[in-house]
Amino acid sequence: MAEETLLVRVLAYSRAHLKDPGLTPARTAHAHGISLRTLYRLCEDGGSAIEQWVIRKRLEGTRDDLIAPEHAHRTIEAIARSWGFGSPAYFARRFRQAYGLAPSRWRHAGSAAGHDTWHERSNQAAGRPLRINPQAVPTRKE
Repeated sequence: MAEETLLVRVLAYSRAHLKDPGLTPARTAHAHGISLRTLYRLCEDGGSAIEQWVIRKRLEGTRDDLIAPEHAHRTIEAIARSWGFGSPAYFARRFRQAYGLAPSRWRHAGSAAGHDTWHERSNQAAGRPLRINPQAVPTRKE
């Protein structure tokens, strides 16, 4: 099987299991009948480390859910867990690193600005950065 095809299958598998906290590189490699070393090499050759790809996709999912009106009743921890994050502290740290705000501030600013204003899906789909309404983002106290 060509490496490009295998990489597509690996990423499709990972995408289908993103919300499963048991998704690991070892499990992914086993599901495709390859060694862990081969999986890492395959992903590196494809331009992405598998763990970082999974974390990025999970963070994108939590980011969307935090400001989605249909998830307003759920706690931040519940949303993080539903996307495969087992530790609320780890999730909060990674979220802040990725988006520059704590998940609670992101949620608050997103609900204050309105879902459509805060998160323009066309920008996300096109790979452009999110346009954030600066008036809606709370100031950060140092």
